[in-house]
Amino acid sequence: MSISRSLFLRRLIVLLIISVFTGSVCYGFDIKKLLFDYLVKPNAPIIEVSWRDLVQYDYHRKIIPPRLQSIEGKLIRVPGYVVPLLGDFGGDFETLEEFLLVPVYGMCIHVPPPPPNQVIYVKMHEPVEVEKLFDAVWVTGQLQIDVSELPNTDNLNYAPEGGFFLTGMEVEVYERDVSN
Repeated sequence: MSISRSLFLRRLIVLLIISVFTGSVCYGFDIKKLLFDYLVKPNAPIIEVSWRDLVQYDYHRKIIPPRLQSIEGKLIRVPGYVVPLLGDFGGDFETLEEFLLVPVYGMCIHVPPPPPNQVIYVKMHEPVEVEKLFDAVWVTGQLQIDVSELPNTDNLNYAPEGGFFLTGMEVEVYERDVSN
């Protein structure tokens, strides 16, 4: 372990102990942001992922193809449509905290629901404002596959079953590059 990493961990432990007694923000530091920044490297490359990649996951047999194995735990950027679960949906802007990301507009509002390899459960690291909620978006975040293995799903508003989970960092309007 490098000295800088060791020093970071010691400072983080001290901040966590202090935060237990003072709340989640202490000395101007947001503990959740510190932890997220530590787990996801700020300069990590963002990998663009398509739904063609995601649907290759065989959720019945829990077979994760090599392409998906290589991006698990990494920062990805994926397009899709938002199905809101938790947030503030009034006024000019919608504030999203948790939502489902699907490849086709209108998915997840029908029975039977789409298969787990066609839904990403997104929990934003911090709530984000979106002006046009039902337009196509790009979502950037850290991907987890086979979320039936998530250790703490008690605080989630959606019960994922064997699909994808994304700790969201950014939501932006989808703009396709038509120059190619």
